[in-house]
Order: sequence, then C-alpha cells, then structure tokens
Amino acid sequence: AGIVNAQKAVERAASFYGGEEEVTLPYNDIKKNDWFYDAAVYMYKNKIMTGLEPTVFGASEKVSRAQFATILYRASGENKTPFAARFPDVKDGQFYSESVTWAADRGIITGYENGTFGPGDLITREQMAVLMYRYAKYCGLDTKDSADLNSFPDAGKVSGFSQEAMRWAVGAGLIQGDQGTLNPQGNASRAHCATIITRFMQKYGL
Repeated sequence: AGIVNAQKAVERAASFYGGEEEVTLPYNDIKKNDWFYDAAVYMYKNKIMTGLEPTVFGASEKVSRAQFATILYRASGENKTPFAARFPDVKDGQFYSESVTWAADRGIITGYENGTFGPGDLITREQMAVLMYRYAKYCGLDTKDSADLNSFPDAGKVSGFSQEAMRWAVGAGLIQGDQGTLNPQGNASRAHCATIITRFMQKYGL
C-alpha cells in the first residue's frame, strides 16, 4: 500500500526543479535569495504547506506536532481518512484530526509514553526525523542511508528513540546541520520543515 501511495504522490507532486514554468509566490516575506526559497516554492506549488496568511509564509515560525502531521498527510497525496479516536487529546473536528488518524493508523505516529499525542507541542528536529523515517518505511522506500553522528559536537544529545532515524536523515541528506550542530531538541521552523520535506521528495523522486 505504501508503494502505491508513493506512486500517487509522484503523479500529484511534479517537481518544481524539472524545468517547468517559474512559480510566483504570493508571500511578501520571502525573497529569492532566501536559503529556503526553492523549498517554499515546492510547498506552495504542490499545496503541501499553506501560508500563515495569504501573503505571509512565516518562515521562522515554529511547527507544532499537529501541523507537521498535516503537512506530511498532504505530501502523501492521500486524503479522506475518517477520524478515529487514537489519542485522548485529539478530538474530531480539528484541522489535524484526520491527519493524526492517518499517521497513527500507519505507524508513523505513536504518541508519547503516557498515551497522548500533544498536538500543540512544538515538534523537535529529532521528532521530525523519526516521523520522516517511519513515513519512508511506510512508503517502502530504501532507508539504508546512515551517517556517523559523531561528526557533530552535540551527537550525544540525540535521544535514544531517534538515533536510527537521525543517522538516516543525516545520511540521506535531509538534515545537514544547524550552524554545525544537530540541535536534536531544537524546535523546527516552517522553513526547516519545508526544506526537509522537499529534500525527501527530491531524493526519492516523489
């Protein structure tokens, strides 16, 4: 099923980098020389991330766990997942209700040890790596890439639950460091999120 869904994503999300016509972003807070510009274009063109407002992208704003689940759900190309109560703190009728159900049903999201999901909690860089790693496995993609994290000065700060995923994310080129560090517990910004999703889609030809 994952491979089929990945193929759907291929059909739906033609890459901006394939020589197609230039896309004009509606956001007045993004410039072409911004490091995340191409990723923002990819997100906008493929309707994976929307702006905070019609003309505001909000690159520096942090991303919640609910928002990231929603972004990943859009990137998958799947839709119309009926809500099911998987976590006590995720209710029906929220913008993320179906997204969290989709991710939980596919083993992409497992929640905290106490059984909650924490939709409003800001997602960390290592949590994002874990979700991307699980999503790649769900899609049946090759996840053999692995890097030695010891080249980063804060490698020892990577949590045990995210070690394998972080090694994959660095080895696959999705995470390239934050000013020379992994910053695993740092909160991911919208610019970082857009960039990592775009790198993922490019690497695997989605």
